[in-house]
Amino acid sequence: MALGALPSFDEALRRAAFSSALIELVGSDGPLPLDGVDEAAPWLEPAAPMPSEARDFVSLLVLARRVAAVKRRIGGVADRHAVLRSVADELPDTSALVAAVSPLLGRDGRIPDDATPELTRLRRASGRTRQELLQVLAGVRRAHADAVTDAPPTLRRDRYCLPVRAGARAQLPGLLLDASSSGATAFVEPFEAVELNNALAEIAARERHEVQRILRLIADAFAAAAPELAGAVETLARLDAAQSMVLFGVAAGGRVVVPEDGVELRLDGARHPLLDERLHGLRLEVLGDAERRREGRPAVPLDFAMPGGVRTLVVSGPNAGGKTIVLKTLGLMVLLCYHGVPLPVGAGTTIPRFDDLWCHIGDEQDVTADLSTFSGAMAATARLLDLADDRVLVLYDELGAGTDPLEGAALGCALLEELNRRGALTVATTHLAAIAMIAASADGFDNAAMEYDEVNERPTYRLVVGRPGRSRALEIARRMGIGPGVRARAEELLGGDHLELDRWLRRLESLEQDLIDERSAIARRESELEALGRAAADQLAGLEAERAQLPVELAAERDRLKRRAKAQLDRAVATLEEATRDLRPLGRRAVQKLRDDALDLADSRTSTTANDPVGPHPGARVRLIGLGGEGEVEEVRGSQVAVLVGGKRLWVPATEVEIERRPAKSAGNRRVVIDASDEAPAEIMLLGMDSERAREEVEKALDQAFAAGRRMIRIVHGHGTGTLRRMVSEVCRSHPAVRSFRHPPGSRGGTGATEVELEESG
Repeated sequence: MALGALPSFDEALRRAAFSSALIELVGSDGPLPLDGVDEAAPWLEPAAPMPSEARDFVSLLVLARRVAAVKRRIGGVADRHAVLRSVADELPDTSALVAAVSPLLGRDGRIPDDATPELTRLRRASGRTRQELLQVLAGVRRAHADAVTDAPPTLRRDRYCLPVRAGARAQLPGLLLDASSSGATAFVEPFEAVELNNALAEIAARERHEVQRILRLIADAFAAAAPELAGAVETLARLDAAQSMVLFGVAAGGRVVVPEDGVELRLDGARHPLLDERLHGLRLEVLGDAERRREGRPAVPLDFAMPGGVRTLVVSGPNAGGKTIVLKTLGLMVLLCYHGVPLPVGAGTTIPRFDDLWCHIGDEQDVTADLSTFSGAMAATARLLDLADDRVLVLYDELGAGTDPLEGAALGCALLEELNRRGALTVATTHLAAIAMIAASADGFDNAAMEYDEVNERPTYRLVVGRPGRSRALEIARRMGIGPGVRARAEELLGGDHLELDRWLRRLESLEQDLIDERSAIARRESELEALGRAAADQLAGLEAERAQLPVELAAERDRLKRRAKAQLDRAVATLEEATRDLRPLGRRAVQKLRDDALDLADSRTSTTANDPVGPHPGARVRLIGLGGEGEVEEVRGSQVAVLVGGKRLWVPATEVEIERRPAKSAGNRRVVIDASDEAPAEIMLLGMDSERAREEVEKALDQAFAAGRRMIRIVHGHGTGTLRRMVSEVCRSHPAVRSFRHPPGSRGGTGATEVELEESG
């Protein structure tokens, strides 16, 4: 079914639609189940009788099941594809046949025990009788152990018996059924087993009768459906052929190309299946040792397009340059397209309408018919002239070969002119320069050449339209080892005109390659400019969008800052009012913190510590506002900053440090000035001071003691009203350098003093 003449244009359209529908069907649920159909076909021949054995009916049942399954699968998508709907309508509905026969016929070719109630009863009775018979024989065996051999009970003449040693035959009463070939063993049916054997034989006869009745029922069912099943085999054969084409096309990464009236013949990246590396595994499976291409060798895809107004294309070039492969690929792609096979081509492929495809490729020599190579070619050409018109694709390999070059060229030119006059689409290959020269000047003609890599001296297998190619016979002869003397003499014999033509062709190839390179460079530059233009346009659009959004964002930010400033101011005022109401004076640091918090309008969602280069962050150079001097931030914890000053670690509020904006000095020239003395007081007296001044003195004394490396400081505040004592406790609890504090024993002041233990400053 897959091998046929070029289908008509309308049939090609139907096959393309059918392949597209099958690709969707196979892609969603896998291939259609068509295995096992061939075995049933012989039983459906008009003169073939119905089978008589149960196992022969299995192939017919498999066919019926396949028909039902395929009809069901196709029917599921038939509403979307008219071509599948018509196939589904052709297939008979075999579901009733399958339902009727399946219970009567097992997949192993046997009639199942539950095929009919009678067969079920008979086989159960047979089993019970056989079991009872074997039990009787086992009893007889035990009773006559000396006479019976070690072999188990066996069947002779369809009756169960016991093997008995010939010398002890008289010890076992019964019927002699058989004897071994050596005469050493007799097979005796004991009298105790005769009736049971008779009963078993009767049941077996009834069983055979019931099985024959069931087989007649099966035969009648298939006989009634035979004409429909025979038609279904033909339909499934068409489906199998179409599916095989689709599966091949999918394996080749192909696409369905629908032929169109009025389009040009164009192939975009066409890959010949015998060269395509993607089909290497399939070729090994099908061709075996005949697969000559090694795995991993990429084929050069064919890009082909007939120039506008051209109906005849003459392809020339060196031997082994790929001219014949061009013809074979063209013809094969047209045949695959018209048969509905997905083509291994690119998306730009178009196939026009053809009513016939004629090709001459290879040797037409036939000794039995007295045809030489040239005679065979001329006989084929005569048949071509009988059918050539404007709907024929002609592929002619080695036009004018096989005879005198002058006469061959003349005949070739005349043939091409006639085919061009009739409007046939012709692609011909030749090595004759005269034919290529005609193609360069005649209307409706054009030349094409197989590209050649001059640097590496090898063909590239790419087709270049617009100029003839050089045969390069002398170059190939040199590479094949022909000596310089022979080649020089050949050049003399060629004559000046031929060599001058070859030089002009070589010059033309060089200029064409320069032009191709220049066009490629221009195309790259244009592509780069287009990309830059698109990027600039995108960037401009983004900037315009940002500019349009800025007023909205600024207004929102202004409102947010106003709300934040009001909230912070309200909190600061509330704190001051609370301190005033409680007659609780605030220290210098507390007031400074209130001021800083009120003025800090930074977004709370943005960290101003380690990740904010504006605020204190590890590694930053800072100046200590309260203590004086410079240092380097070592750690940040919330509002507290650890500053490394002169090898000593100080914890100070973030508000007490200022980022040093000038460049950091080198380690060798670093000078640190700290307002801290090694003679920092070990004790301070607060007696007689007001709360605010006392707070400042305590904070200053703690800072100096910590900077000087003291571990203990004593603060004398007296008893009084307890205001100074509470203030000292408050400062100690909040100061980062204080490790612990307590009142000393009464001998050292009791509750009138506070001893403070400081953190290590190293």
